[in-house]
Amino acid sequence: MGESVVVDIEKLVQGGYGLARLEGRTLFVRGAAPGEQVEVRLGPARGQYQEAWVQRVVRASADRVAAPCEVYGRCGGCQFQHLHYGSELHWKKEILLETLKRVGKIDGLPMPEVVPSPSEYGSRGVVRFGLLRRGNGFALGFHEEGSVRLVAATDCLLLTTVLREQVRVIQTRLGAMASLGCLVHSIELRASSTFDQTLMIVRTDAAHQRAIGRVTDLAQDLPDLVGLVVLGERGGREQRWVEGQDWIAERLDDLLFRIGDRSFMQSNWAVTQSLVQTVIEWTEPTVGLRVLELFAGIGTLGLPLAKRGSLVTMVESNPWASADARRAAKGNHIGRCRFRVAPVEQFLTAEPSMEYDVILLDPPRTGLNRDCVQGLLRADHARLLYVSCDPPTLARDLRRLLDGGYRIVRLQSFDMFPRTAHLETLVELAR
Repeated sequence: MGESVVVDIEKLVQGGYGLARLEGRTLFVRGAAPGEQVEVRLGPARGQYQEAWVQRVVRASADRVAAPCEVYGRCGGCQFQHLHYGSELHWKKEILLETLKRVGKIDGLPMPEVVPSPSEYGSRGVVRFGLLRRGNGFALGFHEEGSVRLVAATDCLLLTTVLREQVRVIQTRLGAMASLGCLVHSIELRASSTFDQTLMIVRTDAAHQRAIGRVTDLAQDLPDLVGLVVLGERGGREQRWVEGQDWIAERLDDLLFRIGDRSFMQSNWAVTQSLVQTVIEWTEPTVGLRVLELFAGIGTLGLPLAKRGSLVTMVESNPWASADARRAAKGNHIGRCRFRVAPVEQFLTAEPSMEYDVILLDPPRTGLNRDCVQGLLRADHARLLYVSCDPPTLARDLRRLLDGGYRIVRLQSFDMFPRTAHLETLVELAR
């Protein structure tokens, strides 16, 4: 381990790694660009595969740029800051195509260009930091890639302006604190893109009074802060303390949503708007169209369809997210909705009839389990609109659905997470 060699980078692959060959082994090189010749430090070998890290660029690609972040390469958050944004979008598309072919045995699909984020930096409205000791105080930090170790991060260029301001203030206060009075697992910040509202969520080992006092000091007079939530656990029971609101508001498709701290919130609201608009266009909602939304969350996909007259059943296992969806339906005067709080596979197993015209599904990164796939295969006439944030699990699930009689109609990718290796993809399937 630690040996340095010079290699040529052929292309980029899943995870944003550069691919190179060395004496019959495949190298996955972090920080490289296609067409480059680089000197790399080798990591431990794993069979025929080996990780490596760029130490020196011998022959640079025309697409290489200077990464603006001072901890890029150590922090595990970003993988593409060293590439021109246009090149990043190109390679995300190519990686998706290669992953569909390699994992799903799916080839020859027409692939439109990735819908870009309006801003490559400054677009993320949700962030979660860990805490580490630094000097006599503490520091906010992000995980190193593939590690539990934290890298101190005094700033993050991906964040919106107001969150960057908050991070600077919190970091200054943490640096002056000799003790926090408890073990702080994480500090999460959320910002609305529509309103001047932010929310701070602190996860601790126990939300006792001394810990709450220190956390309140951290949150004092932060710009646009409307609420502070402190979560802890004692005796196996959740402790919860709230000052102000435990939610922020967002607007989507001219609908008002109230997103609580226990509900999932998309981090790039501008790209979410583009995704939802595409779902509306592909679904072509009409009065009476029967829609099933699985993994519904707060209803960002289903409620815009219900607003246009569709009959929407929303299935979500998180009761707080489902409550936020109900509240949004009521507040926006939408009455064509049913809400079911249940795991998706449980709902699909118990549903006596799958007489739906369209099924929307937006599963977590792990994708669909086999029970979910079997349930979907019972829907003989429904079109599927599958939103995925992970190309490998998408490719796996598409292969299962194709083997069950579905065909891919079209797909479109969205750069929800610029400068990272993540990619959001919408796929329409039909019988």
